[in-house]
Amino acid sequence: MLTETTAEKLAGRMLARTGIAAIWDAHVAAAAAYGLGKLDRAASLMEIAEAAERLWLGRADAEAM
Repeated sequence: MLTETTAEKLAGRMLARTGIAAIWDAHVAAAAAYGLGKLDRAASLMEIAEAAERLWLGRADAEAM
């Protein structure tokens, strides 16, 4: 498992490079890892996806203010 800080750093980099598509890509990669039986990798990818969602929603909230 990743620490929240590590997941947020990776998520932030992914969002900077590919925007909101990073969230979808992380979810798809997690599903693929799960399908291959790589449960630890799937869990880590889900942590990154969830961190990316939090960051994305936080930015949207900040822009709305």
